[in-house]
Amino acid sequence: MRKIILALFILIIAGAAGYYIYHDLKNPNVRSSTSINLDVPDLDRPINMPETLPEDAQKIAREKIEKITADLKNNQDLFASWLELGVYRKMIDDFEGAKEVWEYASLIRPENSISFNNLGDLYGYYLKDNKKAEENFLKALENGSDKVYIYRNAFDFYYLVMKDEVRAKQILEKGIELNPESSQDLKNLLDGL
Repeated sequence: MRKIILALFILIIAGAAGYYIYHDLKNPNVRSSTSINLDVPDLDRPINMPETLPEDAQKIAREKIEKITADLKNNQDLFASWLELGVYRKMIDDFEGAKEVWEYASLIRPENSISFNNLGDLYGYYLKDNKKAEENFLKALENGSDKVYIYRNAFDFYYLVMKDEVRAKQILEKGIELNPESSQDLKNLLDGL
């Protein structure tokens, strides 16, 4: 039963990432910067699975990583594929690999919000670099001021990691101000402070 739940969890994460990627890709303000000469992350990076990950989840993750990297070897401008590769790298505890691909995605699409939000989470909770986490959350908010989930993520970072209730409250207030029609979650959080 645990294996089934974990496999479902993996599919839900991938589906949620796909939704947010698709939503951002429809945004005409998220443009390509691939004319810049950039060092592409190592697409032959080893796929090392944590022992705690069930065998069926390891199989799914390995197949997805192999498929995505094959696609990226053919076309390095597949922004959604870079985002998804980072999700799977993080899933297998390859935090450095996730960081590299999301930083690359941020360079080729500097006006997106997803890769910056993902980096904020990665730096704040896994790599324990609060300065980089804050920089990335703020960039995600700058690029995606209409995305309430980013305000929620930034709030959680300030409140739970930085223990900065004042800054956390400011993030909520800004999100509510800029998104009055879709910010009930933020209003509930603010009321609970």
